[in-house]
Amino acid sequence: MFKQFIQKVAGADVYLTASLLIFFAFFIGMALWLIFVDKKYVQHMKNLPVEE
Repeated sequence: MFKQFIQKVAGADVYLTASLLIFFAFFIGMALWLIFVDKKYVQHMKNLPVEE
């Protein structure tokens, strides 16, 4: 099904490549954010549900 879509739609390969790059960029960005985020911020967010 996807092979037919790629063959029939002009420029579909650009959209597929762009979506793959956005997908990986998002998860790499989130991984970097998790590495460099301030640990006090994480602790604060962790305690939010139990604080008044």
